[in-house]
Amino acid sequence: MMSRVQPTGHGRRETIPASVKDFIDFLDRRYPELSPRPGQTLEEVMFAAGQRSVAQQMRAEFEAASNLPED
Repeated sequence: MMSRVQPTGHGRRETIPASVKDFIDFLDRRYPELSPRPGQTLEEVMFAAGQRSVAQQMRAEFEAASNLPED
């Protein structure tokens, strides 16, 4: 039997979760809601906002799919 290797984030020790729900929680922890800090450029603020937006969209898609009626 072949062992399944758990992937890790590039340059990180934390493993990427195998289940969708755990992955969504991982994204929420990795890209939390942040307020701009003094000294940040507009580019940095917009980049962080884009990361957070992806995490929010993934959660919304997962929750919508979870609420679908069973066949």
